Amino acid sequence: MEIDQSLELHRDHLFDKVVLYGTTGLFTFTIVLTTIQVFVRLLNIPTFGFLHWTEPAARFVLIVATYLGAAVAVRNSEHIAIRFLLERLTGWKPRLGLTVQLLGKLIVIGFLLVALWGAILATTSNWTTSIGGIGIVTAGHLYLGIGIGVALMLIYALLDIAIIVRGLVTDRTDDIESGRFEEGTIDE
Repeated sequence: MEIDQSLELHRDHLFDKVVLYGTTGLFTFTIVLTTIQVFVRLLNIPTFGFLHWTEPAARFVLIVATYLGAAVAVRNSEHIAIRFLLERLTGWKPRLGLTVQLLGKLIVIGFLLVALWGAILATTSNWTTSIGGIGIVTAGHLYLGIGIGVALMLIYALLDIAIIVRGLVTDRTDDIESGRFEEGTIDE
């Protein structure tokens, strides 16, 4: 099955599919938990303490899913970026554009390394700290999920750096996301 390259879709590897489907599953689980909680409250259904865990569980799952979703966004280059100047630089002088991209990615990687270190410290120091609502889930578990999301973002950012460095070494910009723009000229 061919992928329509005009949509600029990437070929997914097994790792990418696991991250994407896992994230989608967590967001779906959040929606299910929230829907259950809404119906319980709306219909004033007595749960006798049985469904009290759905509200904190939805909150915790949403937090972890957000970080995993951010990893998917980094993988697809859909994160927040100011691309206008970068696209113009890459079109005008590809090496300069790639160098600016590399600098930006290095800053992102520095931030992600600090965030990952913080998540590791928070996970280890809060592993047994109860966060209420659900007895078996601790703050350490929540920070572990956040750390996994940050680690995935870091992996995808490092892969982006490899592509940018390859573009700098070979003077190719056709496989660089921001280097691809077909419309307009510099003088527009």
